Amino acid sequence: MDGLTTYPRGWFVVCFSSDLPREGVLSLEYFGQHLVAFRGQDGTARVLEGYCAHMGASLSQGKVIGDDIECPFHAWRFCGSGECVHIPYSPKIPPRARQRAFTVVERNGVVLVWHDELGRAPDFEIPDIPEVGSAEWLPWQVSQYTIKTHPREIVDNLADKAHFPRVHKTEIDEFGFEVDGVRATQRVKGRAALANGGVDNFASRTTYPGPGYLLMRMDGVLSNYMLLAHTPVGENLLHLRMGVMLKIVGSQAQTEGYVSLYLDNLKKGFEDDMKIWEKKIYRDPPLLCEGDGPIGHLRRWYKQFYLRPTEGAST
Repeated sequence: MDGLTTYPRGWFVVCFSSDLPREGVLSLEYFGQHLVAFRGQDGTARVLEGYCAHMGASLSQGKVIGDDIECPFHAWRFCGSGECVHIPYSPKIPPRARQRAFTVVERNGVVLVWHDELGRAPDFEIPDIPEVGSAEWLPWQVSQYTIKTHPREIVDNLADKAHFPRVHKTEIDEFGFEVDGVRATQRVKGRAALANGGVDNFASRTTYPGPGYLLMRMDGVLSNYMLLAHTPVGENLLHLRMGVMLKIVGSQAQTEGYVSLYLDNLKKGFEDDMKIWEKKIYRDPPLLCEGDGPIGHLRRWYKQFYLRPTEGAST
């Protein structure tokens, strides 16, 4: 990608909050790097470069001591901002004894890191979902996939109106797409075929606040949020995490009975996409026709997350 970064800048999900208990440690592989996530006794999630600055051991094999992580090899201890704060056999800590620390936020039941190859600070935020934790909504039901594709293939779906009937058995009656700075939004009204032979007349609003975090609010037979987060492992490999949260209709037990069926239906839709993503190539520019939807507009929006400062942003 001449003149562009390898990976996009932005907020990316590295785990569900439930994956990282207090004093827990996770080994992560993202953006072509080995990382370690850990949660201190204070409950805060932190993410550092994964290989110890001392002699290269993986900190993911270490343990949490207070709010720090201790290397399994020589017990060097690093705090959440990356500095080495303790060496058991040396009173003097070398000035270069530090790990790269990532900016972390925990929001809406997920842990996100800010990634920017050029070291720029975050310049936008991921919005809160007020319904998370509400007594009127069920908690997230989650799943995760490893997909051999590039993130741009997933982002294309936001503007790809024509694939809905063919791939998802969904008829689109109204379709809108717009961008506003780092935000891209799709609005749809349509009819989806259900597994039991019924039809779900729905309206949805789907937004990317940045390049790797999609939130859809859908109102149909059931009101729901769907969170879809994709994070690059390597240049053509990513983790895709899906969360679905339903509004309680009638009793909680009755709504819980719908969850697995509803989640399965959504998962099948994305699994249909995955079969195509893993076998296709990326056409740039694509050969488009009338009716394809605003794919070119979306790609110009998405490119801003790869541009170096001298290139300027395209919207």
